[in-house]
Amino acid sequence: MFQTESGRGLMLGLILAGALVASISAAADGDAEWTGDIALSVSAQSGTTDSFSGAVDAKTDRASEKDHVTVRLKADYGTSEKTGDDGANTTQDSQTLTADWKYIVRERFFWGSRSEVSRDGTQDRKLRVAADTGPGYRVWQSDVDGNEHFDVRGGVGYRLEIVDVPTGTPESGTDDHHFVDLVAGFEYKNMFFDDNLDFTHTGSVRAPANGFSDFIVNSEALVGVPFSESWSFRAGVSVEYINGAPDGINKVTTKTSVGLGYKF
Repeated sequence: MFQTESGRGLMLGLILAGALVASISAAADGDAEWTGDIALSVSAQSGTTDSFSGAVDAKTDRASEKDHVTVRLKADYGTSEKTGDDGANTTQDSQTLTADWKYIVRERFFWGSRSEVSRDGTQDRKLRVAADTGPGYRVWQSDVDGNEHFDVRGGVGYRLEIVDVPTGTPESGTDDHHFVDLVAGFEYKNMFFDDNLDFTHTGSVRAPANGFSDFIVNSEALVGVPFSESWSFRAGVSVEYINGAPDGINKVTTKTSVGLGYKF
């Protein structure tokens, strides 16, 4: 078991995410409780072209006076088939598990750590394992609880990328790279229209010190419109740009989702 590079990478990523969650859970105040939310979206079409797509976004948080840990799982899958085709084409097939930790050092200063394990079949990415850590600063905060804020952070990290390069290209085959990343990111959260619209925008740049041209840019915007204490309408857009993507693989991936969210 785990004899291949992707198997060992997956094991490493799960260990990094699990160790981060376990260590912060042990360090957090005993009275801190886990909360979370889950969003589901499904769409289907029949006719000349039959298509189906579904997505799930599940997140759980635990916050104390000094620590804030978040674990998130995102997964989507979609197919499309035209009349007369031999079979359906997969249009979406990705899964991402992340674990984030924020430790308040003093007032607006904090230390942040993040780990990720992900794959994307439609982009021929077999595996990504990433972890980074570094200082951050809360530029703006509107209330005592910090639910509305703007954070920036930087740091250094490690990233493993394993990609199946399409056949017929000069670099066809399985391609794997190890990077030492320089990382910068932000998180903006705010409520609008008398707290009737919840908006979150996050973004990050990962630029390898040992191969700057292989940088990655991520951006995600989420909107929630609550219609009860637990339920809300959810919509999101995420964009990823991979500058060093091999020939035959798009550098830009855009995903949108519209569905229902439930807080627990």
